Amino acid sequence: MNASKKYLTDAAVHQALLLVDLTEKSAPEHAVRLLLNEILQRLAESGWPQAQLQTGPRVVSAEENYGLLGYDPAEITLGSEHTRWVDEHSLLRTQTTSQIPSALQRAAGSRQPGETILLAAPGITFRRDSRDRWHCAEPHQMDIWVLGDPQLSTHEHLLRLVGDILQAAVPEKPWVYSDSPHHYTEGGIEVNVINDGAPVEVLECGRIAQSLLERLQIDPSRHGGLALGMGLDRLTMLRKGIPDIRLLRDQNVRVQAQMHDLNPWRAVSRLPSIARDISLAVTPGLSEEVLTEKMLLAAGDCAEWIEEMQVKRRWGFADLPVQAVERLGLLPGQENVLLRVVLRDCSRSITTAEANALYADIQCTLHEGAPGAGYKMDVSNV
Repeated sequence: MNASKKYLTDAAVHQALLLVDLTEKSAPEHAVRLLLNEILQRLAESGWPQAQLQTGPRVVSAEENYGLLGYDPAEITLGSEHTRWVDEHSLLRTQTTSQIPSALQRAAGSRQPGETILLAAPGITFRRDSRDRWHCAEPHQMDIWVLGDPQLSTHEHLLRLVGDILQAAVPEKPWVYSDSPHHYTEGGIEVNVINDGAPVEVLECGRIAQSLLERLQIDPSRHGGLALGMGLDRLTMLRKGIPDIRLLRDQNVRVQAQMHDLNPWRAVSRLPSIARDISLAVTPGLSEEVLTEKMLLAAGDCAEWIEEMQVKRRWGFADLPVQAVERLGLLPGQENVLLRVVLRDCSRSITTAEANALYADIQCTLHEGAPGAGYKMDVSNV
């Protein structure tokens, strides 16, 4: 389907299947689970149908994750830039929307005229993503789709659904929206919550597209509705005031004690960060997401120390002086990329020796130029 596909190792797939899904029942339950329960309860109290929970496997087919939802096979999303492929036809799901097509077909088959059905599909998803306090590679999402008569498919009903969800999740926080086309909706919008004066994207939604219903052999003259997907990690962070997405899984006792309720976050000492710029010779055009994944793999057990990674600048082979090319070990056809990598552990200080060792591992693993070449910039505190 796509020549750029790269498949996960068996060990990587096994690790992904073992990762705890914070939306699932546990004792005690995680704040992410508590928030999704509160959203669904408040929706029912606001007049929406009682949710029918949908669960499904983490490994899904490309048809479920992309094809049935209307993605073109040629799109970059189907390549290895963002998708963790297991084999030619299956992948670690990138969205909980992958659970929706079959659930929508079942709902349409049983729904009576005038009846409304609400489908809720929460769960962990898997991406190649950038790294900062709002992003991680295993985010938790929840899709909410409401199927009813065609008259349900209006912008007014859509905004009511968004308002009821945000009032339940982040009461009193203002929100704004803008147009955002999707493959499987009409009139799609992106919704941002305003937090400390800055917008934070929390969900996307739209009216269920007639083309999707037809693809699923659902009669659009009898059925219509609303489609919405939300980021549960970000909503939990906004609800509690959590400053870093890594804290949701942090094993520090003081952190974990706060992850089983929806009470406001009480600051745990933020230890100093260490930042370094690393200059590398790499294959041209590697995205920030791919570089981030390579970096996290290189970090191994220390991956949780990495607070942020940014691509600061890129230079082509011809853009650099001969001395820089030689020092970097840049080979013809490669490019020089400068990465800013910030380290901070949430529970203890990282020693200089530990930081140097981790930066060296990252440098050695990501560098594709001449063996033994390459250089690192100076250490500085952020």
